[in-house]
Amino acid sequence: MALKYYLMRKNETLTLTEFDESGVMTKYSPNLRNYDAAPLAYRTDNKWLKRWWQERSVPLTRDQIEVFLRSNGYSGPEEYLISNLGLSLTDYYWIKPIDSDLTWETVNLFDNNFHKDMFLAPATSENEEIPRYSPNSSLQGDIEKTWTIVNGKRCLIKGNHGRYSSESINEVIASEIHKRQGYDNYTKYSLIKIKDKPYDYGCISEMFTSQNKELIPAWAICSCNKKNNNISYYEFFIEQCSQHGIDSEQLRSDLEYQIMTDFILSGYDRHLNNIGVLRDAETMQFIRMAPIFDSGGSLFANKRIPLNLKEMEKMEIIGFASKECTTLSYVTNPNIIDLTKLPPASFISDIYHKDTQIEDETIKKVVSWYEKKIDITRNFQLGKGLYRNKIYPAISAGETSDSLISKLNSKGVEGLQSFGGILSNSVAPNATNKISSKNINTPKRK
Repeated sequence: MALKYYLMRKNETLTLTEFDESGVMTKYSPNLRNYDAAPLAYRTDNKWLKRWWQERSVPLTRDQIEVFLRSNGYSGPEEYLISNLGLSLTDYYWIKPIDSDLTWETVNLFDNNFHKDMFLAPATSENEEIPRYSPNSSLQGDIEKTWTIVNGKRCLIKGNHGRYSSESINEVIASEIHKRQGYDNYTKYSLIKIKDKPYDYGCISEMFTSQNKELIPAWAICSCNKKNNNISYYEFFIEQCSQHGIDSEQLRSDLEYQIMTDFILSGYDRHLNNIGVLRDAETMQFIRMAPIFDSGGSLFANKRIPLNLKEMEKMEIIGFASKECTTLSYVTNPNIIDLTKLPPASFISDIYHKDTQIEDETIKKVVSWYEKKIDITRNFQLGKGLYRNKIYPAISAGETSDSLISKLNSKGVEGLQSFGGILSNSVAPNATNKISSKNINTPKRK
């Protein structure tokens, strides 16, 4: 039997939708009452709302999610989503049963309490005044996480893949970098103990959306309209945002700052759902890039640590490009980072040593690469370029870029390339940059 709901944005009805009992959207009316207020993602797809709903559900690649769904009697992510009316803490979309008198005021999770059904122990008794809704059914990302309420504030708790706390520690390191740089647009993370987990620490951060500001992921923006082949996704993203009222120069500055800090941290997971913009709830205009978030995929967490510069150069990343050097080619102001204000290596070492399970040798390698990346960034700022297509000597702990250059010179290797061309296969900021779907798509689902 078809289940009929209105797709809503706060109290505004957008269109009529139908679902099967497993929560899959089977039909929707294409006659939207307010097309401009509808979700942006996948508008070039003739089944865009169905795809948007499917991608709104929690991914099956999430750690422990299949166990959670089975133990709570859900057939799949979309049934979990529909049982929670598709509610979220990042935007204002939800579904309303056609025969109900529910309103945004009675169901929204920005103001109303919600059930915390992951990480934390279930409630021992039910309070009928608390709605049976959770924002976790629309929470994206592969790492286990949960929304919770701490002292009246909506907070996100995240774990790690496996038994190491690396990803949570990296979030805190990124927060410290932004703090020391005096950058005002980042999400602050703190370490937190989570009961009955194999890792020592998770991390927690406060919600940066509100009833007045919602998050629009970069992927939703880039999939809203067709991109011409003669423009990179990076420039296309900026172009699309500017059409929605954002200050393009501020956006470009924020993106360049993020690229530079990601490079220093060897970030490899800046896919287009880990970048976003904030949109004004009333005017529908874009305000600014969202505070930097999800930097845990860095410093080789769950990755093999490169042995030398050649391996570092070849490391694949996910983002606007598949290599660090290509992404850096978009940066017009490499001095946007003050290297004198970065945390010292001792800070990285000390916070990593909070994890009782990470081996000392691994920490030394991580710290060494952090120092190397600072040295390489300094050369980049001086116009000396980055890597070369040559065989590089292995890196030893504590070695600086100057000693590496000395080694290379002794082997007859020419100096670093100029700033204008980071690699022979790099692209200029306005050039075409074709990247594979794995770099720009939302996380794959099983």
